[in-house]
Amino acid sequence: MNLGRSFVGFLVLSLMAGAVLWWGLGNGQTQRPQASQAAPAEAGLLEYERNTVEIVERYGDGVVYVGVVARPQNVQLPPGFEFFAPFLPPQEGTGSGFVIDKEGYILTNYHVVEGASRITVKFHNDPKEYTARLVGAAPPLDLALLRVDAPREKLVPLVLGDSDRIRVGQKAIAMGNPFGLEFTVTQGIVSAIRENPGAIGDDSGLVPQVIQTDAAINPGNSGGPLLNSRGEVIGINTAIFTPTGQMGAAQFAGVGFALPINLVKQYLPELRAGKTLTAEAIIRSRPRLGVALIPLSVYPERLRQQYNLPASGLMVQEVERNSPAERAGLRPPTRFAYVQLASGETLQVGVDGDVLLKADGVALTSIAQLRQVLYAKKPNEAVVLEVWRQGRTLTLKVVPQVLR
Repeated sequence: MNLGRSFVGFLVLSLMAGAVLWWGLGNGQTQRPQASQAAPAEAGLLEYERNTVEIVERYGDGVVYVGVVARPQNVQLPPGFEFFAPFLPPQEGTGSGFVIDKEGYILTNYHVVEGASRITVKFHNDPKEYTARLVGAAPPLDLALLRVDAPREKLVPLVLGDSDRIRVGQKAIAMGNPFGLEFTVTQGIVSAIRENPGAIGDDSGLVPQVIQTDAAINPGNSGGPLLNSRGEVIGINTAIFTPTGQMGAAQFAGVGFALPINLVKQYLPELRAGKTLTAEAIIRSRPRLGVALIPLSVYPERLRQQYNLPASGLMVQEVERNSPAERAGLRPPTRFAYVQLASGETLQVGVDGDVLLKADGVALTSIAQLRQVLYAKKPNEAVVLEVWRQGRTLTLKVVPQVLR
């Protein structure tokens, strides 16, 4: 249960806006009266307000408070302090989640429950704690599926919407438990649908696109739903940018990120089956070209100039046999050079292979951008590649395939 990571001068609290952590402390409890299913709209509410109130009253009971206890041995300690782990009190944390069916399945973020020895769930209209178990997880997507054994009348499933249909500027409603405060609602808009800036998931690029919102999201909101004006879940609140990592006044800065729900829906069957999906397993399950690529941004400028390479693009390093890329005629390099990375490592790179400049008109500067285009394709639908080859530009059509 890590608290955050820094990115381009900001701290990305993987809400991380998720788990609010403390040592050996309890949490307070507040209750909201259970809303009547047919409660009339309050007089004096504007239509815009009435829509939000109706969504909260209809679906609020499906948003849960996730409590986590981690064994001390699961807690990362500074080198040399491992000896003290058995003497530390249990580490506790909180996050959010939401019910997706009457069988008791609950979606949340993986970082909320990572390393947990005990997981509990509370419904905000019920003081009782229910034990939950981790059914399946996809750590590269920061996604986890829980199951709770609770009375069916407590289970209010939220409707999973279509995140491909959302539009910038539309209303966005966030529900969750920020700072351990049970059940809070905030509202804003969808600020952008953008390439993942490293806010969600790991560095595998398997979350190519995220939903940006200005609906207030804070630590403890992780795993909670982001809803549209129909009350449908369009994303899972996962991360925030904040100019400082300090707790207190300087927290949410109007930039929150949610995992698109359509990406989540792709993997629900496997999570229900109890699988823990690795990055390798996820990549194998998705359509690919069958090439190894390195962004030209890794190449020093002098190397690009020496071999007359483009300023940006993805250099082909290897082409798999019998792959879509091989059938389309993509060419690997025959000459290589070595570059030193910022980490100090030395990397061998090709210098005369094909360079992918664009995919379906999208300029390529990262592998994540290419994956975003490929994963949006329907079965047997070709992607149009603009390719640089030894100083000339050509167009190739490639049909991505799942390669085993």
